Amino acid sequence: MTWYCHLRSALRTAPWRTHERSFSPAFPPRSYLSHAAGVSRIPWFTSIPSFREQVARSSKVPSFGERVRCPSVRKQLLFFGIGSFVVFSLAAGTTNDETFAWSVRLTLSAPAWRHRPPTNDEMRRARYYALGKTLQQRLVLLKEAVDEWPQTLKVLMIWAYVQVAQPILDTSETRRWCWAVGALNGMLYLAWHFPRAKPILRAKFTHNPLSGLSYTMLTSLFSHRSLVHVITSSMLVAAFGSATAHHLFEAQSEGADNLREATPKWHFLAFFISAGVFANLVSHVAYSRITYPRLVARLRSLPPTTPGGISATTPRSFLAQVFRPKQPLSAQPSDNVPPGFGASGVVYATLAFAALAYPDTVLAMQIPPTFPLPIQYAVGSLLVLDVIGIWRAWRRFNHWAHLGGAAFGAFYWAYGPQAWEFFREAALGGLPPSLTILPGPKDTSEQPDSA
Repeated sequence: MTWYCHLRSALRTAPWRTHERSFSPAFPPRSYLSHAAGVSRIPWFTSIPSFREQVARSSKVPSFGERVRCPSVRKQLLFFGIGSFVVFSLAAGTTNDETFAWSVRLTLSAPAWRHRPPTNDEMRRARYYALGKTLQQRLVLLKEAVDEWPQTLKVLMIWAYVQVAQPILDTSETRRWCWAVGALNGMLYLAWHFPRAKPILRAKFTHNPLSGLSYTMLTSLFSHRSLVHVITSSMLVAAFGSATAHHLFEAQSEGADNLREATPKWHFLAFFISAGVFANLVSHVAYSRITYPRLVARLRSLPPTTPGGISATTPRSFLAQVFRPKQPLSAQPSDNVPPGFGASGVVYATLAFAALAYPDTVLAMQIPPTFPLPIQYAVGSLLVLDVIGIWRAWRRFNHWAHLGGAAFGAFYWAYGPQAWEFFREAALGGLPPSLTILPGPKDTSEQPDSA
């Protein structure tokens, strides 16, 4: 059998068969076609479909717009919903624990509170005195530590400690939280100036709608790229955030059936996180469902004029062409989708809340000096500018996040206290129901010293 295979291969490669392979493929001889059909083992009765029949049988090729999908919003919606629920639950549980602890502490410290529980204002003053005593003890420890130092350095250290400790004691607990957030913002701003930290900050502390990440909606609240942005955002959060927390604390104290509250700082922290994440969520949804489809439509209509084709450009350049067709394209890698960062959404949430809670407030800046302006007109003007910025596609600020923060502030002004009371009652657990303000009119008039 082996000799037969060798003979067959020799006959196929014989010199008289080379003329069959010299013909053009367009006009092959009949013997070559029969030989090819024999090699491919195609039966003679098989009908090969024509080109039109093959095109008709083929499935429809999806277009560019059908193949390019919009960024997902489901994970971001779940992150906001579940995250806000967890944050408010933890804040409510911590507030209940601290309120119960301070109620027990004041009840055991003086006989006046054995017949009625302490009120919110009394617990707040007790916390103030406790903080003052702690700062005094630390001052004594500092004096003992620098006792052997030279007199000049010793006086300088004590003076520096007093200059830092006195404003901390005099301010409210909510503003201390705002100062802590400002300090974190400042540290991240300094980290942006280190080349090795920039890739990490760009990936973990800025929110890009095309990245598919959800937790960056939270971490981007503390990231700022300019010094003016850091200072302005921190000052506005401290100013209007403390006003928001004060109103929430007063609303909690006014209700006769509301649970008593020793400190509003955990409530404000939950408000801060939820407002910032919601503002970034609105920006993400607006980009995914409004801006990105326009980018795809513009990309589909653009001719491939660049050397590398249309894919050589960036989504940001497409966004510029959607709203500004005369603007030239930019192929710089840094001109990608504008990332979201900063706490401007929280600032707008506190602004809207303060405008609704204190409608008679007048705003005026000292540096630079400005004329007094009612807070409602000021907030309304800022919202109008954001609407114009969306219409004109301004890229300087995240206007969608501003509108989302303002919407959250207005919603929380209307329904926030009721929602907070619901979370506190749900997190009550095994604590006694004595957290509710129970004293009557006679007991309320008594104001014993809480020192």
